[in-house]
Amino acid sequence: MAKVLEEAQKLYSEGKWQESDKLIANNLSNLKDREEFAEALRLRGWNRYYLGIKGPADHKEENLSMSKGAFLEALDNTIDRKKRVSILNGLPLSLWLLSEKDEAWQKSDRAIREFPDEPSVWNTRSILCRWAKDFKQAIEVCEKVYVTALYRRDYRTAGHGKQNRGDALKELGRIEEAKLDYAAAVGLYRDFEKVTGESAAFHIEGAAQKLRSL
Repeated sequence: MAKVLEEAQKLYSEGKWQESDKLIANNLSNLKDREEFAEALRLRGWNRYYLGIKGPADHKEENLSMSKGAFLEALDNTIDRKKRVSILNGLPLSLWLLSEKDEAWQKSDRAIREFPDEPSVWNTRSILCRWAKDFKQAIEVCEKVYVTALYRRDYRTAGHGKQNRGDALKELGRIEEAKLDYAAAVGLYRDFEKVTGESAAFHIEGAAQKLRSL
């Protein structure tokens, strides 16, 4: 089953969320180990989140509801730090887009309590701040994410910090600064690929597309 989960992760990282989710669905009943089961559900949560925000609009709520359900069940089935960080990063986003904003803030608060020094949970916080139109706070949190993640050589999260700062700057009309952040994000995602051998293809394309649109 480990190979199945590795392949599902690879497909997810390449932006092939439907294929990843189908692979998980076909093998979920065969997962007997609790942590492997939680990993499959974690991946399903992220697959369905991205299908919700980037897939057909008429399936948006269905996908986000499935994302929420998968994340919640995964959280109940794992004590692994890395999995819990990932789950608590995704769950608030799905909740917010399902208009469960109070619950989204609560789950983000929980993530910060459990992992106060983890830059990725602050990255999720910055997204919630931006969605709440608190752009100043979003920028401040993004800067913290970038500095902390870069110090740890977590180039993907550092890239997220730059990309999300660019999003907030764009909302404020600070276009030239946003361009610099999007370009920096692309470079950081490429650094992540070089260091880890993993794909950041859809993150690179997302930041590059934003840069091209300005």
